[in-house]
Amino acid sequence: MIKLFKKRWMLFDQVVKPYKPYVTVDYGIMPVSPSDIIGLSLPVSKVRNGDKLKELRNSVEQKGWKDDCPADLHLYRLPNGKYTVASDGNHRTFLSNQLDVPKIKAMVSLLIPENYIPENIKAKVEEYENKEQTYRSEAEKIHKTLQNLGIKQKNSKEEVAFKNYCKLTEDMYHKRQHTLLGLARFLNLLPNEAGT
Repeated sequence: MIKLFKKRWMLFDQVVKPYKPYVTVDYGIMPVSPSDIIGLSLPVSKVRNGDKLKELRNSVEQKGWKDDCPADLHLYRLPNGKYTVASDGNHRTFLSNQLDVPKIKAMVSLLIPENYIPENIKAKVEEYENKEQTYRSEAEKIHKTLQNLGIKQKNSKEEVAFKNYCKLTEDMYHKRQHTLLGLARFLNLLPNEAGT
C-alpha cells in the first residue's frame, strides 16, 4: 500500500549538522524501520525522478521486496535513534518508506558526537588512528617495492614485512572499533534491536 502523505526528507548535511564534529563506528548489518530514516544523501528530486527508482519499483512489483545486498544501503544511526543515508541506498530508503515496508536490512554505523567522548577515550582512539595510518603507509611503501621486485622475490623479507604491517593496520582498526563500540554501549547509543 502506498502512503498518501509525503514524508519530509532532510539532506544528510542537515541531519548530521547538530552533531558535528563526530566520529563513526561500524555496527553491522541489521534490520531498520524505514519510518526511522529521516535523511537522504541525495536531494529528493534526484531520487524521486530517477530511472533507478522506476527500475527498483518494477522489480519490487514483480519479485516483492528483497534485501539482496544490505551492505549497499549504508545508514548512520544518530544519537536520537533516527537514521540517515550516509552514502548509498537512497532509492531503497525512499521506496521502502513509500511502500510502508516494515523493516529493511542495512549496514549501520553509529554516529558519536565528539563532545560525548571523554578525553582519555579520544586520546586512545587518536593513538589507534595514527598507528593505523602509519602502518598502512609502511605497507603501501613495501607493496610498491614488492611490485618492482616481481615474482622472483616470493617469501622475501619484504613480503613478510608487508604482511606484518597489514596485520598491524587491521589490529589498530579493530582496537579503534572495539573502543568506540564500548563507548557507544556505555552512552546507550546502540540500536534497540541489539538487545542491550
